[in-house]
Amino acid sequence: MSDTLINRIPPLVKNFGFGMFCLGATLALGVTVGSQSLGRAIANFKREPAAIQVKGVSEVAVVSDWGAWHATVNARGTTLAETFATLEVGVEKLHAFILANSFEEGDLIRLDVSTSTLYTQDKEGHSTNTIEGYRLSQSIMVRSSRVEAIRAISRRVTDLVRDGVEVSSGSTVFRVSGLEEIKMALLEKATQNAFERASLLAKGSGSGVGELMSASQGVFQIVPLGSTDVSDWGISDTSTIDKTVKAVVSLTYAIDS
Repeated sequence: MSDTLINRIPPLVKNFGFGMFCLGATLALGVTVGSQSLGRAIANFKREPAAIQVKGVSEVAVVSDWGAWHATVNARGTTLAETFATLEVGVEKLHAFILANSFEEGDLIRLDVSTSTLYTQDKEGHSTNTIEGYRLSQSIMVRSSRVEAIRAISRRVTDLVRDGVEVSSGSTVFRVSGLEEIKMALLEKATQNAFERASLLAKGSGSGVGELMSASQGVFQIVPLGSTDVSDWGISDTSTIDKTVKAVVSLTYAIDS
């Protein structure tokens, strides 16, 4: 390399060599880029406050104030007239039995008669075109605010079997009026519970609870009293008189340091 060219190279390069010069330049560039990335990270950190996520829970015991139940009378016979006469006797006995248990006519609904034709079977168990008889059925539904009376009669109606009535008891349904008002009150309590939890957790770290950043409502669970059942889709029990209504909310708060 000529003296003229060497003289044009900066002293730093001449003293330490071209490789060391490149290394130094690379390190300097890396520090510059790293400093910029760190600066952006710090800025983002300042823009996004620390947050705390909590769940709030509330529940209340409720008592059903409305119920429904039905019983079905069945009758069989070789002719329609004979079968209907048998059915009518059984339905009248069921009707009288319900009224004798302190219900009123206004509580009762007599449903339509259902008719089925019965056919004889061959030796292989296949139905033929020969009519063997008929089967008729009719139900009486009871709807009342006397929920305890509905539960009691649903358990006793099969006493009519001793009187020759082919009767079956349907399932009972118990509901709570004003359920929407109950749910709204539970949501308020669950939200307050979530805030108290967030305050307790923040206090333990020497911080405070800031603004509410997000909120979501979980499904309601209406379960038999004392039950711990939970479903992702929610539960709505109608089989019991005494129930528990549960509400859950999920909240996210900013933390004030």
